[in-house]
Amino acid sequence: MRWVVAVSALLLALLTSGCGLIGGSASAVQQGDCLKKAGDDGFDRVSCSSSDAGFVVLDRAGAGKQHDKCVDVAGTEYVYTDKDSGSICVGIKGVDPAHAANAAQKGDCLTDTGGNNVQEAACTDRTAVYRVLDRIATTGFMPDADCKNVAGTQTTYSYILKSKKGINSLGTGVVFCLIAKDSDATRTIDNAKVGDCLKKTGANDVEIASCTAPDADYKILSSVLDKSLCDTVSGSTASYTYQRPGLLVLPTTFCLGAAH
Repeated sequence: MRWVVAVSALLLALLTSGCGLIGGSASAVQQGDCLKKAGDDGFDRVSCSSSDAGFVVLDRAGAGKQHDKCVDVAGTEYVYTDKDSGSICVGIKGVDPAHAANAAQKGDCLTDTGGNNVQEAACTDRTAVYRVLDRIATTGFMPDADCKNVAGTQTTYSYILKSKKGINSLGTGVVFCLIAKDSDATRTIDNAKVGDCLKKTGANDVEIASCTAPDADYKILSSVLDKSLCDTVSGSTASYTYQRPGLLVLPTTFCLGAAH
């Protein structure tokens, strides 16, 4: 896997306030109730046996509830703020919330974030691709940057609840700082410094190795702003460039020489 932060995949959900989102009295809607879409922004409560019951109330969040925010309620995709009773957390009917991406915690694993159906998975499962190094609350503005200080982060995935005002408005959510599930976060390139040695782990991937190890391929001779500067470093035979999470973070380039 190339050591470049992937563009976050955003799970878009709906955040609204006031009356009208859920037909009837919002305070009467309870966990387990089923809903159908009513226009672009609304829901109407219907029987769960109804053919158009596409959504379900997963829980209520807020002061005095198990969860303070709906983004922490597994499977929530839509949230309605009930002024008197916290928030109503709405998910898709028939989808198991236990494996929703936002159910994952630090140390858990996620499936491939390049798809449209990212899920939490047991790290021993063949579908698990990434391990969660950290889970950080975010507004959705440059969420990649929230992982810039989490050592070992190889890519990020954002689960964002957005406002009905549009996809460019700020919402609330979580960003997951991820590493390949079987990788050692202490050996990733962002932990490396001048004098350390590296070994190849793929066509474009490296990790820190003992300089006495037979599989050590390179020794870091210098850290520079551009790989062209490695031509002036004595003993340099190659270079390696990587970028930490965060759009405003400049890439780092190491000039490499033989490890032995």
